[in-house]
Amino acid sequence: MVDNSLRFEIVSGRHPVVEASLKKRGEQFIGNSCNLEAAHRLWLLTGPNMAGKSTFLRQNALIAILAQAGSFVPAESAHIGVVDSLFSRVGAADDLARGRSTFMAEMVETATILHQAGERSLVILDEIGRGTATFDGLSIAWAVIEHLHNVTRCRTLFATHYHELTTLTESLPALACHTMKVKEWKGDLVFLHEVTDGAADRSYGIHVAKLAGLPASVITRAGGILQQLEQQQAANGKVSASLPLFAYTQKTPAPSDPSLEMLKNEVERLAPDSVTPKQAIDILYKLKNLL
Repeated sequence: MVDNSLRFEIVSGRHPVVEASLKKRGEQFIGNSCNLEAAHRLWLLTGPNMAGKSTFLRQNALIAILAQAGSFVPAESAHIGVVDSLFSRVGAADDLARGRSTFMAEMVETATILHQAGERSLVILDEIGRGTATFDGLSIAWAVIEHLHNVTRCRTLFATHYHELTTLTESLPALACHTMKVKEWKGDLVFLHEVTDGAADRSYGIHVAKLAGLPASVITRAGGILQQLEQQQAANGKVSASLPLFAYTQKTPAPSDPSLEMLKNEVERLAPDSVTPKQAIDILYKLKNLL
């Protein structure tokens, strides 16, 4: 249903393109609802990468376009007040030919939104301020949210990794915090692709880096640094300059695992070009027994 109100209520909405792709692989798309009612017209969406934040932003923009075009709407139901303009700032891009870096392109697009969006607009913003220093980016994202809330007053979906922004709910009554549900299982991260009320307690960036295939040594080192950073921040609210970020190469190696040492010695003694197929099978069984 499309009318002249400022409603934006979608029940179990889906992304038509992503859903079609998942069906080809025999997988199911998880639908999510979105209600940008007047009392909570600005949603702040947190959660890790790969959890579905960008998909959620895009699917709601697509549903608004499809509904106003009189087309099929991939949702159980939709009640949308007419959207006179749709503004989107997602992804990373640059315009080097015109002397614009990725961050400059992001700021130009954000400036366009803040100057041109109105009360009937629908705005989706993904990771504003991530292309510069942490405090610079956080400050910009903070100010952008305040402007959208107090000046533009439009329906907005704002995805971010700046968890500090969730405190704005104390001063911005129309701001609502939502997050992508995830579950940790035996050291791994399981993406549930569900949007729920609340805020993420962390970004799980190291888990995503592990999924991407970064070397185990890098993942372990990153985890250690993160733990030290979090401990220092919890202790005194800031990161100490004495944090041993470069102490990795100077650390005493951890004690060797005897089983791994035996495995290493066996592998080093192998001469792959001189073994028969039968000997190769026997070697595999021997190595397996060492684990």
